[in-house]
Amino acid sequence: QGKCPAGMAEFGGGKFKSTYYRTEMAVEPFCMDANLATTDEYTACIGTGKCDKFAVHACDPSTFEKEGRGKLPMICVDFNQADRYCKAQNKRLVSDLEWEWAARGGDAAQSYPWGNDAPAEQLCWSGREKRTMPCPIATFEQGKPGVFDLAGNIYQWTTTTNDSTGTFRVGRGGSWKDTKPEQVAIANRGGFKTTYRCGFLGIRCATAVP
Repeated sequence: QGKCPAGMAEFGGGKFKSTYYRTEMAVEPFCMDANLATTDEYTACIGTGKCDKFAVHACDPSTFEKEGRGKLPMICVDFNQADRYCKAQNKRLVSDLEWEWAARGGDAAQSYPWGNDAPAEQLCWSGREKRTMPCPIATFEQGKPGVFDLAGNIYQWTTTTNDSTGTFRVGRGGSWKDTKPEQVAIANRGGFKTTYRCGFLGIRCATAVP
C-alpha cells in the first residue's frame, strides 16, 4: 500500500517517450485508484450532493438505478461529472501520461497492461465473445498487483496539459465493445467531447503521493 490512501496503488515517477507526444515526458510519483469508480460509489456521491445524476441513465447500456449493476463501472457520465466525482473524493482524474506510465509498467514499456501477450482472456472485451455491457470491477487484474481494468471494460476519462485550449478530452484503455487488439493496446487513445456520454466511458481517480 505504501503512502497512498486505501484502495489506491502507488506508482513511482519516471521519464518515457509517450506514444502520442513522441517526445520524452516526465511523470511525478502518483497514487491511482486500483479500480474504476462503480455505479454504487457514484450513486453515494449523488446522495452527498457533490455529484449529480443529469442524464446518467440516458445511455444504452445504463447502470444507474438498474438492479444488480451497482458493482459495474459508472458509465454515461460526461467529463465534468467525472471530474466532479473525483474532486468529491479529494482526488482528481488520472492524467493521460499517468495512465500510460501505469499501463506500460513504467520502464518495462509493455504493449498492454498485462505485458506483451496478445489480448485474450486478460480483459473485459468482445474479442472472444460479444459482450453487451461492462464487467464487474476487480474481475481482471492487470499490470501492478491489485490494479484492475486499465485496459478493457471501459475507457477512462483523463486530463492533459492542453485541456484548457479545447473541448475534447482523452479517454484511455479501450472498452468492453472492442474486438481488435490495437483497440485495447496502450498506444490507443480515444478523443471525446467534454459533453459526450456513453455506455463505455467512465471514471478512475488519482492523486499525488501524500
